[in-house]
Amino acid sequence: MRGYIAATAALALAMPAAAQDVQSWNTLQVQGPIDGNLLILGEVSTRFADDLSRTSVAFGRIGLGLRTRGGIDLHAGYQYQANFPAAGPDRHEHRLWQQAQLPLLQRPNGLALTNRWRLEQRWFNTGNDMGLRLRSQLRLALPLHGKGSAGPLLMMESFANLNTTDWGQRAGLDQHRSFVGWMQPVSPRFTVEAGYMHVYLNRPGRNPGNHVLSLTLSRRLG
Repeated sequence: MRGYIAATAALALAMPAAAQDVQSWNTLQVQGPIDGNLLILGEVSTRFADDLSRTSVAFGRIGLGLRTRGGIDLHAGYQYQANFPAAGPDRHEHRLWQQAQLPLLQRPNGLALTNRWRLEQRWFNTGNDMGLRLRSQLRLALPLHGKGSAGPLLMMESFANLNTTDWGQRAGLDQHRSFVGWMQPVSPRFTVEAGYMHVYLNRPGRNPGNHVLSLTLSRRLG
């Protein structure tokens, strides 16, 4: 895994810094059942931007959920996010969210394809409107030696803004994320997910794309 991360970092750092930013996103995650079919999800994350030179985003997310008989996980929760732009004042976001995660394909060897839909209601301190955003993620886990083992991890996620707001959200495609990486169990309940993510941002004028070194430490419950 060290060799893979080193190669990923070298690829990202070789990109033209003036054209597209190199970032690092680092996340701690806890999720799983806490009482029968009752679920909990918690995340804290810090992101670094401008070729890893400064903190750009920090957020915390918490949610409760329910696992249905069909294996569909339903969650709802709250997220607070602080944004630190390179120029201008800090922006603070309060977000409510609801999501459904559906198992599309599951094999006894651990191969799993899941689809997650998340609806977000977003408020910023720089405006009064509520922004609505819909996210759809496909996640494919490919353990090489059976369920719970290490292996490749692929993800794609699209974000669609459902309205236009006074704080800058525009209706339509917001961004698209593509991730290729590696999942590495470090204990029966802890897994590290590391890899490269390309983030396409649909913005006025020239559409930028960021190159992200993504690292997530996940603690499974139950």
